Amino acid sequence: LLFLTQHRIFFRSFVGSRGATQAVLTFLLIPCCLTQEFRAPPFIPNVSFLWGWNAPTELCAQKFNVQLDLNLFSLIGSPRKSATGQGITLFYADRLGYYPHIDEKTGKNVNGGIPQSGNLKKHLEKAKKDIAYYIQTDSIGLAVIDWENWRPVWARNWKPKDIYKHQSIELVQQQHIELNVTEATKIAKADFEKAGKCFMQETLKLGKSLRPNYLWGYYLFPDCYNHNYKKPDYNGSCSDLEKKRNDELNWIWKESTALFPSIYLNTILKSSPYAALYVRNRVWEAIRVSQVSSVKHPLPIFVYARPVFTDVSLKYLSEQSCTELDNYMKNTLNPYIINVTLAAKMCNQVLCQEQGVCIRKHWNSNDYLHLNPDNFAIQLEKSGRYTVQGKPTLEDLQQFSKKFYCFLLVCFLSKTWCSSYGPPCHLYKLRPQYRTNGNVEMLFSLFVSWFSP
Repeated sequence: LLFLTQHRIFFRSFVGSRGATQAVLTFLLIPCCLTQEFRAPPFIPNVSFLWGWNAPTELCAQKFNVQLDLNLFSLIGSPRKSATGQGITLFYADRLGYYPHIDEKTGKNVNGGIPQSGNLKKHLEKAKKDIAYYIQTDSIGLAVIDWENWRPVWARNWKPKDIYKHQSIELVQQQHIELNVTEATKIAKADFEKAGKCFMQETLKLGKSLRPNYLWGYYLFPDCYNHNYKKPDYNGSCSDLEKKRNDELNWIWKESTALFPSIYLNTILKSSPYAALYVRNRVWEAIRVSQVSSVKHPLPIFVYARPVFTDVSLKYLSEQSCTELDNYMKNTLNPYIINVTLAAKMCNQVLCQEQGVCIRKHWNSNDYLHLNPDNFAIQLEKSGRYTVQGKPTLEDLQQFSKKFYCFLLVCFLSKTWCSSYGPPCHLYKLRPQYRTNGNVEMLFSLFVSWFSP
């Protein structure tokens, strides 16, 4: 709250002269346009850039008395099995119904193993109880289902997930011994995808019916598998084949109320120009599928990011790593959050009159919403509070106009939700030559061993 309050102070000093303000706005807003584009409104009112924290770092305080400063995060949720009633609820396979899968360590079938051998009715009955346990009240928040054992598109179950293909084919051959492998595979594919769709789709429907004010979706959806960054000609693009496969999942995009792609970075991408290409294209693909249900009502996108480069999915948080994380957040991450949030707020006020959001004109450029370091200073006081000093120059505001443009805010949820929680729904004319949609937010998570029960 401190940095937002301070932002209002320095921005008021900039707009102190009514005439000067109008002149600057007129100068910046001259490019009007012929078409309109849309994006979802902020999930939380008056928050220009939403940050969430979805990691079990409360254990740093409990075990080592290291208190991480999470005051800048609008949504906080721990993925520990004992955590309930949070702003972010992460449903692992063992926490939502009877998800059919094959245990990756033991190879044993759990709840039937392959989806066509699962019991959907019992799954939904159990899921109803689980949702009531983990999300006890229908306030607002994020409900993220993390089912990664198998993928609903048959072709994407490559090694070691091809065991789902093998078991599906074996099941068909047991039921129809007269079929050859080709014929059995064709039927197995159809049965697998149909059953997988039923489990995923009906689970979303159940969640939305029980907790309609939460945004529901699946972690890692969408994905475009652009991991071939070891190639010298890597440009980060999502292949046409993977885009086509994502189009086969239109039923997920239509049933979801939010998307949760991941931009986790491996160590090979540290200090590499490929990192930006990798991330940019994954987010762009999420933006593309966000408008499947409606171009005028695109889904909000919450991007899972990790504040570290790592190749290890499970890693213990030691006392040393907790202390290092605390220092990193105080001196790097939190100041950056303040920087980006204030820059976004400033751009929104100047270019959009707070009726939209600023989006870069060229999606694959290196233009970012950052405060000019020559004119702003963000400092951490001994009290633990941050101070922001400075004000924008006319040149700073002109840079916004050159590199960014405005997006429409629309109400994508019910009128009741918007009137209770969201901002008014506004329209704003935009420049027609650049097309993009979506409401991209950031969720930070750390994968540590405490994710397990």
